[in-house]
Amino acid sequence: MEELQGLQISPYPLTENERKALKVIKERDYGSTVELFKALADPARVRIIEALGVRELCVCVLVEMTGLKYSALSYHLKTLKEADIISYRKDGNFLIYSLTQKGKAIHDFIGKSMRL
Repeated sequence: MEELQGLQISPYPLTENERKALKVIKERDYGSTVELFKALADPARVRIIEALGVRELCVCVLVEMTGLKYSALSYHLKTLKEADIISYRKDGNFLIYSLTQKGKAIHDFIGKSMRL
């Protein structure tokens, strides 16, 4: 039986369009989506995203706001940076973090998820 046909579990009927859609889902690579959710899987990182949704902030403010030690905060910032959720720029002696476009969309998603 053709692989596409294998998605029709008899006697449960699927239309041709439904089978095609399920085949696409079966073959799609969800690796980047999984990595994104891993990056969001820590309350400290969600708090950082929420704080950066208020405005761009230096590390010193993020340390105070989160209560994390610099080393722990650095780990979380690195994780968010690798997921392209945040970026930073230098301003004198300060590193200023902000949300990327992707980060802004995730910030909006977090806000919506809080209302579910």
